[in-house]
Amino acid sequence: MSLAGKIFIYEEKSDFGMKPNKWTIRFIIIARSFAVGTAYYLVRGIPGLTSSFVAIFVALLLFDLSVAMPKFSLKFKYWIDLLEVILPRISGTIVTLSKGIIIGLVFGGLVQVGVSPFIGAVLSIGLGYHAAVQVKGNISSYVGILSALSVYEQIIKIPAFSPNLISDIGGTVLTITYATFTALFMGCICGFSLGVFTRLFLPRGYRSLTSSAYELPLYLQPFKNVLHTDDNMAAIKMLVGEKSPLAYQPLSKSGLRENFNSSVLSVIRGDKGTFVPKGDDLIYPGDTLVLIIPTVYAREVVELMKGSVVSEQ
Repeated sequence: MSLAGKIFIYEEKSDFGMKPNKWTIRFIIIARSFAVGTAYYLVRGIPGLTSSFVAIFVALLLFDLSVAMPKFSLKFKYWIDLLEVILPRISGTIVTLSKGIIIGLVFGGLVQVGVSPFIGAVLSIGLGYHAAVQVKGNISSYVGILSALSVYEQIIKIPAFSPNLISDIGGTVLTITYATFTALFMGCICGFSLGVFTRLFLPRGYRSLTSSAYELPLYLQPFKNVLHTDDNMAAIKMLVGEKSPLAYQPLSKSGLRENFNSSVLSVIRGDKGTFVPKGDDLIYPGDTLVLIIPTVYAREVVELMKGSVVSEQ
């Protein structure tokens, strides 16, 4: 071959040749559906647009987190670690809901005193969405929209200039707030309890291949995802020849990074085995370099090796 051997490139597969267990995936899908459906069923009688939505999304979030957690244990440290993952998402959602309720209250009240309903609706939705995307950890931007819109729609239905306008608005806000946060609590209970129960029946170390909430083990992840590379990058393994200009040079002076945008992942050397080199480590003839390199530079690097043997992994 013109490249003095073969350049190996990891084939882009989601499972590195390992077939996912389709029955396990189906079991997770059914269990997740049951968690979401149960959360909805428990809050279906609660008034308010946001209650069902919040219950469904929170149940889905907690279910996914429970199934995907690396380890389940009753130890105190485990619960602390779990809370560190869950609390930012729950608190972010609570903040978003609160902001949405306030926005709906403000613009619903303005419509009651003469502002155009069109302007009130547009600003309630727009600012509700803006408030949601600004909150870190929020489960969905729709939470802000729906909470703002729910309060707004209820307030503008109150008869204008009603003698009980203030108390009616206050009662509406309290009802929606109660319904929303009750749904949040129900969603947490359903998602977490059914997620933990489902996890008990899954193979050890298993991660769903169908949900972005689940992080695959490294050995199951695509090569480019692990190293954050794109399709134009290749992993190559080369033997440094006696006549290579890289021989007896420190890695920092090799020019591999500067000239070819390449990174040396490891060096295989007879007396030292495999090790991750430092900048001041010398490259010797007979060393095997494992590199990540743009494919456009592959030929030039092979030429630089001057007769290096490129082996297939």
